[in-house]
Amino acid sequence: MGFLAVLAFLPHKLRWGLALGLAAVYQRAYAKRVGIVERNLALCFPNLASTQRARWRQMSFRLQAYALLDLGRLWFRSPAYLMRQTAVSDPALLRQLIASGGVVLTGHGAGLEWVGHFFTLNMRGSAMYKPFGRNQLLNWLFEWARERHGARVYPREAGLKPHIRHLRAGEGFFYIADEDLGLDDSVFAPFFGVQKATLPLAGKIAALGQVPIYPALGQLDWRSGRYRLLILPPIIVPHSADCAAALAINQALEQLILADPPQYMWSLKLFKSAVADRADPYA
Repeated sequence: MGFLAVLAFLPHKLRWGLALGLAAVYQRAYAKRVGIVERNLALCFPNLASTQRARWRQMSFRLQAYALLDLGRLWFRSPAYLMRQTAVSDPALLRQLIASGGVVLTGHGAGLEWVGHFFTLNMRGSAMYKPFGRNQLLNWLFEWARERHGARVYPREAGLKPHIRHLRAGEGFFYIADEDLGLDDSVFAPFFGVQKATLPLAGKIAALGQVPIYPALGQLDWRSGRYRLLILPPIIVPHSADCAAALAINQALEQLILADPPQYMWSLKLFKSAVADRADPYA
C-alpha cells in the first residue's frame, strides 16, 4: 500500500516502465495464465495471424500490469485529479445516463477499476463485488476505495434487491457481465462465435429498475497514462433472461472489446463451463 501511494505521485513513464517489467516477469512465472490468454485469443480470433495474437497478448499483460500499479492513484489522488485524467468517448451520452440512471453493462477492461471510480465521481449508484477470500485488509481497502466517492458496493450474496432499489431512485448499477460463473442461472450464447455460459440478467434488472442499459468499457492510453470511458448508446436486452438476452449481452461486449482488443483481460477463463459436446478448452 505504501509503495502504491508513493507511485501514485510519480511520473507516468516510471509507472509504464515498471509495468513492462512486471508483465514480463508475470508471463515467465505464470505460464498457465499465458496459455489461457493464448487459448482465448485463438478461439475468439481464429483467422488472425499468430504474430498479431502474440502482440495482443503482450500488450494485454502490460496494460493489466499498469492498471494494477495504478491503484494508488485511485486510492490516494484527489477527485479533481482523477476527473482530469479521464476522457469520455461521448460526453452527451454520459450526461444522459447521469440524468436518468441506468445499468452500466461492462466487462474486464484494463480501466475497469478506474472507470468504476469515475462513475462514482459523477453519479450515485451501486455495484457487486467478490471478497478476496480471508484477506480482510484487501476486502476493507477495495470496499473503502470504491465507496469513498459515494457509491455503494454489495457482495454477490446480497442478490439484486439493493441494486434495483438504487435504480428506481434514478441511480446507476455498475454491472460486470463477462465472467463465466458456472451453470447455475447461466445460459449458453455465442461470444466471438464460441458458446459461452452467460448470466442473462441485464434485461431483467433494467426492466425491474425501469432504466436503460448502457454498454461501457474502461480503456487505458499507455502513451499518456490517462483513461478513457468508452460508452455506447443504450441497447435493448430481453427481460426474459434466456438465450436471446445472453446473446444481446455478448454482442454488446464484443462491440466494446473490438474497439481495442488488447484492452480486454483475456486471462479470464471465459469458456470454462463447457457445452455437452465440448471438452474443457483450458485442460
